Amino acid sequence: MLIDGCSALVTGGASGLGNATARALTDAGARVVLLDLPSSQGEKAATALGPTARFVPGDVTDGDQVQAA
Repeated sequence: MLIDGCSALVTGGASGLGNATARALTDAGARVVLLDLPSSQGEKAATALGPTARFVPGDVTDGDQVQAA
């Protein structure tokens, strides 16, 4: 799969499977937005992933928050 230079939104990206997915995507050259709860460790996770990752706090059960991301 060619994803170098693509952008991805990863829900639950602050930890677990979401973070592993975000890591795989950034390792393959994608830009990644981690969408996770404000109380998560999203900022730390995005920093650990490097300059092509950023954290956006939000709740995927709230459609308006997902749209804002």
